[in-house]
Amino acid sequence: MKNILIAGFLTLVETVYPNQSRPVKIPPRFENYLTSKDNARRAFFKFDKNRDSYLFNKTSCQYDLSNDDVLRIEKLISKRVTAYNKTANSTIKQPEKYYKQFVAIINTKREKEVWVNCCCSVQNTWKTKIQFVEDGGTCYFQIKINLTKNRINSFMTNGLA
Repeated sequence: MKNILIAGFLTLVETVYPNQSRPVKIPPRFENYLTSKDNARRAFFKFDKNRDSYLFNKTSCQYDLSNDDVLRIEKLISKRVTAYNKTANSTIKQPEKYYKQFVAIINTKREKEVWVNCCCSVQNTWKTKIQFVEDGGTCYFQIKINLTKNRINSFMTNGLA
């Protein structure tokens, strides 16, 4: 009963003060948190206000993706890549086999957002550092998704040298 009252109170507080962010304990930088055999080609990074300021508002809060979230993200990526391949001169082949780096947040509207860096080849440090590559074409693409709205906010492939 006590847990129900506490949960009810927290819901009321979030309703009355929707833009007030609760303090979030952010683990050490570049910590990889969702690990399993299925995630051999996936790396999950905690939101870093300095590193990720070009992706998200600095007032965003860390969000840890669930396995269900990851499955939804993979479906959205597949759907977007299929649409891209129908209109582009070059295609993205087998996006399910790409290495993926994830950064997920809760934005100021309390919506879940995730940025995914997709790479056909990676450096040795890809599980501990976000990989940035210039050029490379469709071997590298990035996608930003609003999970709450089930919508793709942006999609970009790298240019060619």
